[in-house]
Amino acid sequence: IRTKEFLYILNHEPERWPAGNPDREFCARYIPFGEVDSSPTKSLLMENKNKIEFKSFYDLAFAKRPAEELYDVTKDPGQIVNLAGNPKYAEIQKKLSDQLKSHLVLTKDPRAIGLPAPWDYYPYYGLRRNKNWKVDSRP
Repeated sequence: IRTKEFLYILNHEPERWPAGNPDREFCARYIPFGEVDSSPTKSLLMENKNKIEFKSFYDLAFAKRPAEELYDVTKDPGQIVNLAGNPKYAEIQKKLSDQLKSHLVLTKDPRAIGLPAPWDYYPYYGLRRNKNWKVDSRP
């Protein structure tokens, strides 16, 4: 949910990698973080992930996300400082969370009404470099 002042994000599965798994065995293209195309920037971040001057950039690109995120887009237009859980912003977080959850139920988002997310089971038609990779069948 976005307002003039805030951006609220609900991550339904914070235990999942948002850019794909870092283990290439779990990627159809057999590359780490397969949801991010290969590029000089990706290579630079991955090669330097343990260096202090690169860690924050690496985490912004590849780290798991918390269940809830709240950003003051007027004070933090880059959306770097997560205010979720900050007591000072608890009221706005609750309001935006309730608003988003109501919309998800109204629009029958499967995750909001107790169903599995279908997009986890769509067939993959792209080039598979990892011949052992497969999409799990529906539960």
